[in-house]
Amino acid sequence: MPTASERQARRVARYYRWLDGLSFFRECRAEGEEAHPVHRALTDPEGGPPSPLVIHRLMLEGLALPPAPRVLDAGCGYGATMLDLAPRLGGDWTGLTLSEAQRARGAAAIARAGLAGRVRILLRSYDDPPPGPFDLILGIESLIHSADPAATVAGLARVLAPGGHLVIVDDMPEEALAPEAAARLAQFKRFWRCPVAPTRAGWLAALAAAGLVPVRERDLNPLLRARPRAETAARLAALNTPWRRLLRALGLGVRAEAEIGGIQLETLQTEGDLHYRLLVARKP
Repeated sequence: MPTASERQARRVARYYRWLDGLSFFRECRAEGEEAHPVHRALTDPEGGPPSPLVIHRLMLEGLALPPAPRVLDAGCGYGATMLDLAPRLGGDWTGLTLSEAQRARGAAAIARAGLAGRVRILLRSYDDPPPGPFDLILGIESLIHSADPAATVAGLARVLAPGGHLVIVDDMPEEALAPEAAARLAQFKRFWRCPVAPTRAGWLAALAAAGLVPVRERDLNPLLRARPRAETAARLAALNTPWRRLLRALGLGVRAEAEIGGIQLETLQTEGDLHYRLLVARKP
């Protein structure tokens, strides 16, 4: 019988298989961006333009990496993080995804960039990581999909080299929420296939249980670019018409579910009920 993690991996794989063919991804490909970063754009604290690539600089601040680091991107999507960082940092890079479409398009982009010898994408769950050891493991908006975050962190810690770092960038709800906010959080979790979505304390406990030592953290909410609440409310109403609710009930409304989940996430962030956080931990 499949484990909870295996069932969740199948659920997430189906989710991304649906999303991959939808308009957002088609528009990215039409612009030639086959390895478009799926994670969100942040305001650049140094004055540059808002970009999904800002997080790459922020998460590496203060990290002393070896000259040729061995890096694992645990939930790499189309490989955009590796395509951005591998040419600058050197080393050997492995990305993991549950989506064959993401793997194929990412691999094509890697080949075009001339990085095929040292950057690769595997169709594999981060709950079954390659043996490593890795000097750096990244989990950018991916580990939130885990059915058992503590077990996921423990598995990644096992393939982390001594002195290596695990970086988690994800959405972390506050400990106690008012009923209305809790209902929005539950809808976000359901529609984005995030069964647990740990709090900051939950992630820190998982890191400690895995023998990792937190060395840095940052609240990224101030760098998010939120829309006016009236705009998100109007869009949410448009996505909740009887026809759209029927499509979702029939399993045909994945795009609407993803957008609704994103809107609920945005409102929770704006009101301080959930924080987009960066956590960095080191293996002694």
